Amino acid sequence: MKINKIREMSSPDLEKELGELKSELFKLRFSLATNGLDNPMKIKEVKKDIAKIKTVLTERELNGEPVVAQEKPETTSKKATSKAKKEEAAEEPKKETKKTATKKETKKVTE
Repeated sequence: MKINKIREMSSPDLEKELGELKSELFKLRFSLATNGLDNPMKIKEVKKDIAKIKTVLTERELNGEPVVAQEKPETTSKKATSKAKKEEAAEEPKKETKKTATKKETKKVTE
């Protein structure tokens, strides 16, 4: 993809194209790992196209042009999820559990 063609595109179109290129890159990497590619240089080309689009979007943002950012689905990391669970557990009143005697303790009691 030529840089002149990228500069002519609108920001929403660039965002859409960026998403498509990222999914294409994922598919290329996956097929390379599983069964190989006919043209492994295609990965390099797609990466360069992604970089060109990001560069144009950044230039537009720095020039003060309104750039419509693509909505990202909210994802929670494992750390955030586990932290939230720990906080919930801390808020709940702890239930008293009855401790059962171990083998050593039972020996002492019987002796």
